[in-house]
Amino acid sequence: MSSSNSLASWLFGSSVVRAEEAEEEAAAAEEAEEEEEAKPEIKVQTAPFDARFPTMNQTKHCYTRYNEFHKCVKEKGEDCEDCNFYARAYRSLCPSEWVEKWNEEREAGNFAGKY
Repeated sequence: MSSSNSLASWLFGSSVVRAEEAEEEAAAAEEAEEEEEAKPEIKVQTAPFDARFPTMNQTKHCYTRYNEFHKCVKEKGEDCEDCNFYARAYRSLCPSEWVEKWNEEREAGNFAGKY
């Protein structure tokens, strides 16, 4: 605080200090709002319920979605938006180690799946 603020504070009590604090809080609130607006909205999802896989163990569901994704890519091409559903599903269900192993097997030509 400067000497003029000290004098004002002495003459008018703590109301000057409170006004300065309120201004600082308002500026901080505006900065926080600007930061919140700048952040993109992130939507976290997993694969929806599939009646073919009713149990808690989702291993078969993972494997099926992985195969369905590659089937879709083979039939419709890599740029097809329809295939993104299967990609999101298998990426959320399958452990990354499995996906890496399957991708390596597909590249080597000895993957157990059809596609």
